[in-house]
This record gives sequence, C-alpha cells and structure tokens, in this order.
Amino acid sequence: MTCSTASASPARRRLPTLFAVAPLLALTACGDQGTTAEGAGEEPTAETITFDYAEFTGEIPAEPERVVVIEGRADLEFALTVGYPVVASGFFFGREGALFDELDELITDDLETFEFADSHEPDYEVIASVEPDLIVMRQNAYTGDFYGLDRLEEIAPVLAVETGVADWQEVLRDQSAALGREDAAEEEIRKYHDLVEVITDRSGEVLAETTLAWGTALDDAGIYVITNSLGNAVAEDLGMAVPHYDPEDEDGHYEVSEENLDVVADVDALAIFAFDERPALGDSAAFGRLPAAQEDRVQSVDLTVNQGLARAARAIALELEGMVNDS
Repeated sequence: MTCSTASASPARRRLPTLFAVAPLLALTACGDQGTTAEGAGEEPTAETITFDYAEFTGEIPAEPERVVVIEGRADLEFALTVGYPVVASGFFFGREGALFDELDELITDDLETFEFADSHEPDYEVIASVEPDLIVMRQNAYTGDFYGLDRLEEIAPVLAVETGVADWQEVLRDQSAALGREDAAEEEIRKYHDLVEVITDRSGEVLAETTLAWGTALDDAGIYVITNSLGNAVAEDLGMAVPHYDPEDEDGHYEVSEENLDVVADVDALAIFAFDERPALGDSAAFGRLPAAQEDRVQSVDLTVNQGLARAARAIALELEGMVNDS
C-alpha cells in the first residue's frame, strides 16, 4: 500500500488560497524495505514536494515518471500542460469534444485508457497495472470523493488540482509554480491571449454586440445559471457583455426552474452545457420565448471544456466566435 499524506479541508472554498512548496527527501514506502546499498535497515528515498493549494495538501513525487489521470478533461489538461509523462487516462465525459481539438497534439499514441463502472468507479485493476507513481484529479472530484479516493491512494500518491474558475490564469500560474513548472504555464497563457487577439481582430464587432449567459441544462427543463466560471471570463476577454458573471460568487451558479426562465431574458445569446443531452430545456415553451432562442443563438457546449484551463479557454473562445458568426 502506498503512503499518502493528502488531506482536504472540510469546507469547500471556490477561490484558491496560498500554497507552499517544500522539496525534501521522503520515504517512498510505509513499511520496512530490508537492506539497501547504504546499509542495513535504511529505506530507499526519493525527492518529493509538498503541494499545498486551496483544498488539497499532499506529498507527491517532484519528478513523476508514470502519471495516471482519472477524469480525462481538466485534470488531463493540467498534467499535459506541466509536462507530466501521462501513461493512462480515463475519459469519463468521452473522448470526443472541443477540448481534444486543443489537446490531441499533446496526447501520446500509446496512452492507456480505462473504463468506469455504473457507480462511477474507475477500473482500479487497469490503473494499478500501469504502475503509476502519481495520480492526478480535479480538486472537487477529490473533495467530493467522486472516484473512490481510498482505492486510488492505495495505488499511488494523488495530486488534486484546482481548475475551471474565473481566475484560471492565476490558478494555473500558482499551481505550476508550486511544482516548479511555471514556464509551461506561461506559454499556454500566452497562446490563449494570442488567440483572443486574433478572434477579436476578425470578430470583435459582433462579439461586442452580444450579451451572453452561461448555463447547464437540467432534466426538468430548468437551468443552472453559471455566475463564476472559466467560460464567463473568456466571454469577457472577447468583449462580450456577461451580465450574470460574478467572479466573487463562491457558489458559482444558481438554479432556475422552468417557470422562471425569464431570468435570462436579458441576454441575446446562451451557451449551455448538456443542452443536446437534456432536451427538456430546449423543448420547453418558456425557453422558446427567450430572446436567445428566438434569435437562434443558443450554443450547446460539450462538457469536456467545463472546468478547464488554458486549452479549454481556447476551445471556448473558438466556440463563442462560431456562435456569434453562425447566428
């Protein structure tokens, strides 16, 4: 069984807190390992760092050699961004989507994949078989224990990273710096800003005339109106008006029932996660009366770009440009 010192605070905080990095020599296993080259009773050591950011603190390898990613979207993006050698990943939200248009160049051809049970548990046997020395997941998947944390920590140390928030650039910079890999993060952020400049040069006028709200479709024809997210920040960077954007909202969204959908009647465009997968919202007469629906400016956004970082931000920027130019 692998030692793990990871811990999470009991209360969920949306915004990142300060981090600390402490390179040290740490034991790589819990029990006695027998005689080593250094002498009887000594255990092998490896350089580790203590990653302490937002709601996660854990001791992880400084230079992992075999990294497994659990969910296959923002966690995969982070691992590839900082240059981790990713040997396996699950794809809980599928392997197709706008995120992979941006990520495919970083994914190796021999990447192992694993499936999830109906209970959402990943295939632990496959994960163990690739012999990872680090497992990466998103922080809210970690704090919510979405994927069987106890089983995963028996296989390898876990790194839980913050993603998807409106201040994603600061979050990416800080976490990459905590790992000593800040140069890669700066390059990704630069590429994002270069793309924003290109998009606003060619479509800035129509983007500036657009008022947008973000949401997630619900099964009962209601909607989560998203107030604090990567998507809102990208829309603002593109010059769009985003009246429901509140970067100080720690909840990040609020629920609206079908009879109250007119709360988003103040926008002429909607970007909605899972809109195609949950058709009750689009079939609703109340939804059909909204200005965005009347003007055919409803963009169904796939869930791969939800909760992401720089590459997801690029994908969102391109989707929003396509939406305003196609309508």
